[in-house]
Amino acid sequence: MSSRNIHVVVVGCSAGGLGLAKTVAALAKQGYPNLQVTIVDKNAYTYYMIGAPFGIVNPQFGSRLFFRLDSLLTQFEVDKNNPKHQFIQAALLNVNHDKTLDLSNGQTLSFDYLVLATGATNNFPANISAPSIHDARAQLNQVYENLKQASSVLVIGGGAVGVEIAGEVADAFPSKQVTLVHSGSRLLPLNFKEGLSNGAVAKLQKLGVKVVLNERMEIPDGTTFDCSLRPLSLTGKSGKTYTSDVQFLAIGPKVHTEYLQNLEKQLGAALREKNGTIKIKPTLQVDCNALSTVFAVGDVNSLPGGAKYYVKAAEQSQLAAANVVAMIKAGYEQGTSAGLNLQRWNGSVMNMIAVPIGRSLGVLQAAGVAFGKSCMGDVLVRNAKSKDYFISKIESEFPSGANH
Repeated sequence: MSSRNIHVVVVGCSAGGLGLAKTVAALAKQGYPNLQVTIVDKNAYTYYMIGAPFGIVNPQFGSRLFFRLDSLLTQFEVDKNNPKHQFIQAALLNVNHDKTLDLSNGQTLSFDYLVLATGATNNFPANISAPSIHDARAQLNQVYENLKQASSVLVIGGGAVGVEIAGEVADAFPSKQVTLVHSGSRLLPLNFKEGLSNGAVAKLQKLGVKVVLNERMEIPDGTTFDCSLRPLSLTGKSGKTYTSDVQFLAIGPKVHTEYLQNLEKQLGAALREKNGTIKIKPTLQVDCNALSTVFAVGDVNSLPGGAKYYVKAAEQSQLAAANVVAMIKAGYEQGTSAGLNLQRWNGSVMNMIAVPIGRSLGVLQAAGVAFGKSCMGDVLVRNAKSKDYFISKIESEFPSGANH
């Protein structure tokens, strides 16, 4: 039993922050009754964006993708009449060298340990920011209403999300012309086999999707992509014009770590790569000796893209949680570290991918074997992912009713 007052702040609560916050909060009932975990997130909910491609064509499923954060840590309270864990809806503005955080709501938080899991900003509907969970659901449902009225749909970007969106829309609305335009010579991430890409093209075409490769779209400055119902003509580098009623931009998530700018000035150290990702040690601590109690997990850190898939972000979360717990048990924040042995990221990247293409088709690669054009890929993906995009597993991570 330790009576130490320990404050752990987790900023961001999707794949990177979710499991970590729970694991560390559970320590309160394991001999650390004065441990406090605070979750900070700009939204009142976390959004399971993996399910967005199916959520835009199935409103009932789409409503399940949003989870309230206010009750996530209640089960870990030592005394529910005197709760210590908390959720704060605010954006992170600054991390300061004196172990404080400036938040957009005017609060200043002090911390002993800090986990930055602020992720990356994707394009709508893979990212939805709204004042409330009700408003967020309404935004996603509006995409479905727009698709019902549209005659043609354009998807820009042939990664997994773009392929899934094109497939789900074509399957749900077979009378609509769906076009997928990709700047590369093949679909899906290049670290997977070419047969996977060939299979995706063939199966999209089976659903009536027009697939255009090696075409980079010229998007005028100021063009928004909110899946609204609007006739829009865009031109590709080839000179061809693509006209559609609803457009999806499924390219390039962006990392926003401006909250470290002041800290970099205070420390005189470059904490970020040129793309904004946070430099880290193999232990997932920020790569600066003055910030040994600060961790960065998921999209926000400088690990390669193959380590940024949802599954890998969750694995990073587990490793960082184990290290934070080990440091707490060692009394690290008090200056003791005897016997402390932190776990290190093994450098692994995602070597498996399952991509639903509508309700009955799909491609999959596992253990180096690609199931592209074969019907076996359809069977495997239907059983592994298509039925609910793993939402049932995510629901089990939250208190009952968190997404109702």
